[in-house]
Amino acid sequence: MGALDPPPGGATLRRGAIAFGGWTHFRSGPAARVELRLGDQPLGRARLGLRRTDACDALGLPVGAATGFELLCDLSTWPGGEGELELTALATGLRGERLELGPHHVRVAAPEQARMVRPTPPLHQRVGPPSGRGLRTLVVTHRLDRGGAQLYLQELLAELVRGGTVDPVVVSAEDGPLRAELEALAVEVHVTGTPPFESLDAHRDRVGELAAWAGEGGFEVAFVNTATGPAYFGVDLAAALGIPVLWSIHESYPPAVLWSGMHPELLRHAEAALTRAERTVFAAESTRRLLAPHIAAERSRTIPYGLEFGALEARRAGFDRAAARRAAGISAEADVLLCVGTVEPRKAQLPLAQAFELVAARHPRAELIYVGARPGEPDTDFLTEYAAASPAARRIRVVPMTDDVHSWFGLADLFVCAADVESLPRTVVEAQAWELPVLATAIFGLPELVVDGETGWLCEPLDLEALAAGLDRALASSPEQRRRLGRNARAQVLARHDLPTYATEISALIAELAGRPARALA
Repeated sequence: MGALDPPPGGATLRRGAIAFGGWTHFRSGPAARVELRLGDQPLGRARLGLRRTDACDALGLPVGAATGFELLCDLSTWPGGEGELELTALATGLRGERLELGPHHVRVAAPEQARMVRPTPPLHQRVGPPSGRGLRTLVVTHRLDRGGAQLYLQELLAELVRGGTVDPVVVSAEDGPLRAELEALAVEVHVTGTPPFESLDAHRDRVGELAAWAGEGGFEVAFVNTATGPAYFGVDLAAALGIPVLWSIHESYPPAVLWSGMHPELLRHAEAALTRAERTVFAAESTRRLLAPHIAAERSRTIPYGLEFGALEARRAGFDRAAARRAAGISAEADVLLCVGTVEPRKAQLPLAQAFELVAARHPRAELIYVGARPGEPDTDFLTEYAAASPAARRIRVVPMTDDVHSWFGLADLFVCAADVESLPRTVVEAQAWELPVLATAIFGLPELVVDGETGWLCEPLDLEALAAGLDRALASSPEQRRRLGRNARAQVLARHDLPTYATEISALIAELAGRPARALA
């Protein structure tokens, strides 16, 4: 059974980002994959494992059953023909069953006429005197909690401050525990709240307010971290101050999808910001290529980011694996499959549990452990509820987010990243530094980290059968093979993701933008 939902907004599909959804379930279990088409054009595979209480009611399934699917795609450059089209979905079951959903008869709206985007006028053109602590740098980011992009910024700034490269002031939309760590480095931090997204005028008003404050700071250059809505705001703020900007973009989404919640006029303005930034830097080459139509080649570079491995190496050197397992209530014989990260649909933690169920009987020592839960949040609660009702419930554990994630890396045997959107996830780099072999989906920058058969295993994304086959392959590997893959992965990341090397390259870009000779890092 199943259903394809009517398109949001009616039968005329707007140009830009649009989410198509529905639900499906087979007698053999959940769908292995769902593929959508518009007319004769494929739209792509849908994200699986979403909650749909209406479907559960219709099927008489437990409320925690994960029957929903969704595909968020960009119709900005839709290549299909005019006239009425059929929107359809094809669901495939675990035994090869096929179920066609739809059709819905729709039209795609005509492309909008390109509009000239009025740039934010510079409000200040002054540059203050050097502080003696490095280039006066305005840093704009989205949050200060312990996500991958946030930790990237904290470690990079610590290295740049220690080397005397920058004298930063951090502006963040949201507060978090990293604020205290930045302030311990004598970095000034300001939390401003989320910028307005309801209109371009409201956005410009907020830019003007912050520029009036920042204009007294003597900033010479800006560094913007991530392309989320709150952080992209920093590109306009830099323009208002008349200073160049280096933009570090982590997200692997086309602009219309990345900024889909914005007012249309503000969305066009945000897309234009990609052309205005003097320099952009990417951690993964595939992400740079995704945004290449919006950014001139000479303004963008791919530099694999660096991690501060000191704490990891110190923890690893004295790590007592047996004691850590005893403390966590895990037997010495268990084959621990670890997944680390905040729980959210794009990371596919729930489909991972479904795939684990399919292979668990063949691997009786295997245990699946998630680390990164935030109790009270809907996605975490749904995963916890699903795991508790799973046939493999005794072998699935959902652990809250912790500052001591190293203990979990140290006691694990294998690491898995099942996400359908990731650029270059920090957790995979850390797992490889711990010498863990990794099973990952072949998306964006992950094949740059995981070479199948050499540093881990790869599988197709958005495909439950492929994920289960990948788990089967990883869990069936011999101890010798795991050690070989782990050693190869560790050697690769320690050489490729060295923080001092990365900081030196970023330092040179910042100095170049500010028109100053680059300073050697201490």
